[in-house]
Amino acid sequence: MTTRWEHKVLTYKLGWKAFDYAQIESDLTALGAEGWEAVGTLAPSFGAGQAIEIAVIAKRPASD
Repeated sequence: MTTRWEHKVLTYKLGWKAFDYAQIESDLTALGAEGWEAVGTLAPSFGAGQAIEIAVIAKRPASD
């Protein structure tokens, strides 16, 4: 039997000096309590290689 998955993408914008890592951690902890697992990140870069947004990809088994 094949497991079906549902996915969620969380995006975070670069703040005044950095990303709000405490907020990211809080969001991931809350999602983990709901059965989500972070499985990847995306950090597109622009110009001199600076990322202005990051995305965290999460998945969990789909409910039928």
